[in-house]
Amino acid sequence: MSPQDEQTRPLFLVVTIKPRKDRLAEAEAQLQSMRRSTLTEPGCVFMHLVQPQDDPDSWVMLEMFRSRAAWDEHMQQPHTTEGNRILEDLLREPSDLRLLDEK
Repeated sequence: MSPQDEQTRPLFLVVTIKPRKDRLAEAEAQLQSMRRSTLTEPGCVFMHLVQPQDDPDSWVMLEMFRSRAAWDEHMQQPHTTEGNRILEDLLREPSDLRLLDEK
């Protein structure tokens, strides 16, 4: 696959988030704020914060961007950079980020 293909095909993300139990409300509020801002970006197709049925101590953010380039741009936005900085104190450990391509 060419670098051009990587920059223009859809990019899916699954982010596993482990909020601190003593700061659940703050973590959720921060994530929802970041989600609302991200949904206004032209490159964001969807972003959902969901709760795994088999893991009540973790959350998952399901995301789709129009391209890797759109996600790269998203990662430079102030609401993303500042939001991730704020989240550091609200999580038990760094989030697990998985990038996926459509088959």
